[in-house]
Amino acid sequence: MSEVLNYTLQEIHEGKYKIETDEENLELILHPVLLKVFKKDDKYSFVVQNIISVNTDKPRFGPLCSSNTLNSRPARIRKTEVLNEPKIVLKIDEKIFNIIVNVTNISIYPDYRDSFGSPCVMVSTVVLY
Repeated sequence: MSEVLNYTLQEIHEGKYKIETDEENLELILHPVLLKVFKKDDKYSFVVQNIISVNTDKPRFGPLCSSNTLNSRPARIRKTEVLNEPKIVLKIDEKIFNIIVNVTNISIYPDYRDSFGSPCVMVSTVVLY
């Protein structure tokens, strides 16, 4: 069975992305949160949850984000620029781990909006170390 490890958080770097769609320009900020660290034999597993924040240059009213968002068609992304890659640095038993949160997909649903007028966004990631 794997064991849950204690760790010391050294650094957290948020991810920043500029995204251009046909309708608006977005800034996406991804805040990685380390929940647990597991170890089995000499292998480690890091459980990371991401909190995302989206800002648009064209806020507007619309139906609020919900699980129904997945039934609508996502926007076409014309351009994505990575300004900062999300990263977590932690220490376990005097060993330093540099954990990269790599974005694998971004989906934008312009017909649905959050409570601040930005479009609903879903981000898929994998954790690399």
